[in-house]
Amino acid sequence: MLSTTIGVNVRMNRLELGWSQERLAFASGLCVRTISAVECGTANPTSDVIESLAWALGVPVSRLVG
Repeated sequence: MLSTTIGVNVRMNRLELGWSQERLAFASGLCVRTISAVECGTANPTSDVIESLAWALGVPVSRLVG
C-alpha cells in the first residue's frame, strides 16, 4: 500500500538525519501524532502533508512515495 511505503520512506529518511519524530514534527509544522501515524502506515497522508515532510527532510516528494 502507498501509505505503508510512504511511512517506511519517511522513517528511513528521518533516521538518516538522526532526527526524532519530535524534531521532524517541528521542522515540518506537523504534530508528532501525525508523524507517528504516517510512519506506522495508519494514516493516509494528504499531498500537503507529504510535501511538508519532503521539504522538512530535504528530499523530493518522489523519494517518499516511490
